Amino acid sequence: MTVQGEYKSNVGLRDIYYALVTQDDADAYVAGTPAYLAPAMTASIAPATESKVQYADDGPFDTMSSEGETKVDFEITQIPMEKRAIILGKIYDAATGRIFDNGGTPPDIALSFRSLKSNGSYHYVQYLKGKFTPPSKEMAAKTNSPDPKSTKITYTAIKTIHPFDLLGDASLLDGSKGVEGDEDIVAFSGTTWFDAVQVPLAGSASALTCTPSPADAATGVAVSISPTLTFNNALRTGVTGISLVSDAGAVIAAAITIDATNKIVTINPDSNLGASSTYLIIVSGATDIYGQTLAITAYDFTTA
Repeated sequence: MTVQGEYKSNVGLRDIYYALVTQDDADAYVAGTPAYLAPAMTASIAPATESKVQYADDGPFDTMSSEGETKVDFEITQIPMEKRAIILGKIYDAATGRIFDNGGTPPDIALSFRSLKSNGSYHYVQYLKGKFTPPSKEMAAKTNSPDPKSTKITYTAIKTIHPFDLLGDASLLDGSKGVEGDEDIVAFSGTTWFDAVQVPLAGSASALTCTPSPADAATGVAVSISPTLTFNNALRTGVTGISLVSDAGAVIAAAITIDATNKIVTINPDSNLGASSTYLIIVSGATDIYGQTLAITAYDFTTA
């Protein structure tokens, strides 16, 4: 059922957030934690569309249409130089507070923002992948009449390479350009919208879980073991916060890697573990692509 609030017009714009897209391929889509970009003034959204009419039997017979990239033209205030360097692929020297304009290659960026509606609810927009073009700026001599100059910047969104299982229907497995939500829809909540990049998901995301191997409290484990952790959802944080320690608290030197799905972590110690010794696998701050963080957990096992 449609709620009357869904018909209300947009009267505001705020909270532009960006995140670096670090992986977009057949195996996975991974983006970093969203960060605030700059105060928003205006946004103009224009999808590139093409339509064609087919004629047959001396008249219009069929129409065909397609949608390509979407351009979002923003008018915003000043963008901090460090953030500008990130979204445009330029070099920022923190020691001197300067940008080195080497041309740069803009990275793939996920972008989100929200618009206030006339009834006080918000409409949320998330683009999963796109690039910024260098902004245009105006400057003018100061006069007795204030005339602030804004920054104008364009973001071009495209579909992801990674196919998402839209609505759990195999026939809808496809890349996605973005996600939208509206607070006037009862099933929608924007409470955690900016905590993580919003990806297409049918229903609610499964709570993040982790299965260790060897199992928790296992005994008689081979000293040559390379423990693994299997997460049910792809991780956004990778191997950060994962370590192997002795029961005395000493960190064991090891190569810790994650597979292409960002779900399976392997801990490969630099040398064999001690015999008849207890070890802990500590997981702290593991966060999935839906923004869910696993509570700090320790799994123990004892070697043979």
